[in-house]
Amino acid sequence: MSAVNADARNRLLLRVALLAVGIALVAAPYVVSSFQIGVLSRIAVFALFGLAFNIVFGAGGMPSLGHAAFFGLGGYIIGIGTVRLDAGIITVFVLALVLGAVLGAIVGVLTLRSHGVYVLLLTLAVAQALWGLAFQQVRWTRGDNGIAGIERSLIVPGDATLVTFYWAVLAVVAIFGALVWWFQRSPAGVAIVAHRESASRLAALGYRVSAYRIGAFTVSGAVAAIAGVLYASLNRFVGPENLAWTMSAEVMLFAIVGGAAFFAGPIVGAAAIVTLEVWVSGFTDRWLAVLGLTYILTMLFMPQGILGLVDDRRRAWRARRDGREAAATSANASDALTGSGGMS
Repeated sequence: MSAVNADARNRLLLRVALLAVGIALVAAPYVVSSFQIGVLSRIAVFALFGLAFNIVFGAGGMPSLGHAAFFGLGGYIIGIGTVRLDAGIITVFVLALVLGAVLGAIVGVLTLRSHGVYVLLLTLAVAQALWGLAFQQVRWTRGDNGIAGIERSLIVPGDATLVTFYWAVLAVVAIFGALVWWFQRSPAGVAIVAHRESASRLAALGYRVSAYRIGAFTVSGAVAAIAGVLYASLNRFVGPENLAWTMSAEVMLFAIVGGAAFFAGPIVGAAAIVTLEVWVSGFTDRWLAVLGLTYILTMLFMPQGILGLVDDRRRAWRARRDGREAAATSANASDALTGSGGMS
């Protein structure tokens, strides 16, 4: 009964903590500077990107170094759609979801017979192909000059200040984050996790493993494209760098640093990496070197990520507490037996 009460208490504390974080994020513009609001907006966008990536990586166990393809695709959809074609924001979001899902399904099909590092290389090849296409199709993408002039007012109806845009980003991230949470706990999401544990056993139980692999990439691609739309709107610009392999490496690091085994891992990782980048930029412009060093140190000292380290500490504390309680119970029982024996 005590274990049940402890679990209920932990769930209540988690909900209270989430509510407190949500209130703090919404109220942040009243207490922080405009620069810090921009940083928080980046963290929110990258958190959604990390959640999308972790459907394939953390839940599905498939390493990808090509998620910049979906992210950059979303950016170019809002860039071309609004600057060149004068499309509305609803059209942009629908196109981003559909085209991101289609590209994800194509990548899923291409990687069906691949595992491990070969999946990583194939996804990298797809992203690099789109990166090259962005350079070549100057008529649509403006090559390495990129597409500037993307208006934030497309995301925020009315007066599109940085603060209102930040609130709009939080709302979109919260909605799609909740959808990812629901998907990962649906029967399809559980099957994707089972694929990570043992694809052969999943197939032996009668599941179509290929369908779940494709489904993971499809959902991941759609959500990542939405994150790309938000990122291009935040920067008011999209260029080939949105499709670069470094963007794929960075989102992988979000999941690894935060803890790929945890739903909130990419969120924590995005907050940690973006904060580190902002701090390091005051001392050096060699961010990629710092990023690589961060990856090495994480794999050496925190292979399970920040949340994994916290979970290990929590489990160790609980084990010590249970041990002390068991010892105290045993001592009390022994004293009771000794006392009853003396009385007899």
